[in-house]
Amino acid sequence: MLKSLNILLLFGILSPSFLQAEGGPYFASGIKVGEVDQTSAIVWARLTKNPAADFNRLPIFTEGLQGNKKDTGLMPIEVVPGMKGKARVHYWVKDSDQQLKAEWNSVTKSSDFIHQFHLRGLKPDRTYQFEIECRSEGAEGVANSITGQFKTAPEPNSDVPIRFIVTTCQAVRSVDSGAEGHVAYRQMLNFDPHFFVHTGDILYYDKAPLCKNEAQARAKWNLMFSYGHNKNFHRNVSSYFMKDDHDTLKNDCWPGQTYGDLTFEQGLAIFREQVPMQEKTYRTIRWGKDVQIWLTENRDFRSSNRIEDGPEKTILGEEQKDWLKTTIQESDATYKFVITPGPIVGPDKKGKADNHANKAFFNEGQELRDFLSQQKNMYVICGDRHWQYCSKDPKTGLLEFGCGPINDEHNYGGDPGKVPEIHRYFSDKGGFLGITINNKIAKAEWFTANQEETSIEQAKVRHTEILGKAEN
Repeated sequence: MLKSLNILLLFGILSPSFLQAEGGPYFASGIKVGEVDQTSAIVWARLTKNPAADFNRLPIFTEGLQGNKKDTGLMPIEVVPGMKGKARVHYWVKDSDQQLKAEWNSVTKSSDFIHQFHLRGLKPDRTYQFEIECRSEGAEGVANSITGQFKTAPEPNSDVPIRFIVTTCQAVRSVDSGAEGHVAYRQMLNFDPHFFVHTGDILYYDKAPLCKNEAQARAKWNLMFSYGHNKNFHRNVSSYFMKDDHDTLKNDCWPGQTYGDLTFEQGLAIFREQVPMQEKTYRTIRWGKDVQIWLTENRDFRSSNRIEDGPEKTILGEEQKDWLKTTIQESDATYKFVITPGPIVGPDKKGKADNHANKAFFNEGQELRDFLSQQKNMYVICGDRHWQYCSKDPKTGLLEFGCGPINDEHNYGGDPGKVPEIHRYFSDKGGFLGITINNKIAKAEWFTANQEETSIEQAKVRHTEILGKAEN
């Protein structure tokens, strides 16, 4: 009976309130699943005082910002207040009768009312379903529950199709669907991805409404994952979260800086708290025989943007760079994707000095372009830039895919325009990038997402690149 009710809840046939007692805590900030490999995953949950965010606090929450309108107001901290309580998770392989249960865990204000469940001993290439239950301190019954699902990675020798999605740059100011948030998250579900990568700028501390201390920063995270489309997506697809400048501290930031009362170190800690995360924020994950991804960390170890470029100036740091080169050379995956918060090939827009496509980090950028271009079936996927593109480095031939921001509404700040000698594809629009590998053939597709398409279930494809048929 319990399994049948869980399945009905998972697919929305029944409302979670069917099994709920009166009162909180609730799951207004949703749930997230991350760091999935063949045998483990992390399930993230936050307990809240109310069942939904207070979207009436500011018009920008549901209306976005139009044109050049400016709003320098501060982020209100009581939009999605948390609540002390206890939480536990049940999980099982889809269509299996065997359930695994975790013990009740207390959540408190010190962790922003969050608990991260580390699931281990999972089976490769399976769909897992789960239910998180919560209750208030001292209560015996279950107050509320929320359900979800995710796929585990196939074994490295498993020859199976893989589909994944990459996007970047989303903000309160660019919501296109009111309290539902960003329509791209609904449309991405129809791609049926095995996993999702967000390359950073998941939110913006330094864009309206501003976050200049820890409480305001946490409040914006709480809000961003309370939007309907966003919340539903993360119940159904596992994610690998990366951070960049705006969700660490402020534009083009580096260690030692501050933004109001918010420090760089606090930004690092809040990121780890607000997303499922392992010990290191740079990592590599294998998805079957044909796919391996590398996720780089571009904030923690970087030099100041302002110092003169040279062999010692770095974004990655020596330890991470050595790890990146070593693990790539050791890999026998058919296709290899380095996913990075910022571009390596570019071209970038004028005036930037923050990434490997800029003169400010030319030495390390050229080192990476030289190395990556020598690897078989190696591609770079990058975020940060507010336009979609496919670039080929004229010197090395390295291909880079700019996934573009979450939607067209996020296209602000300018772009370089199409550069024919570098761009194989260029669009000043947003959306998301879908990668499909099937029968040794890899395909990259750039999808649309904008206000005019909020009623469209399947996003349109703007451009397709066939990456070729790899040798067995």
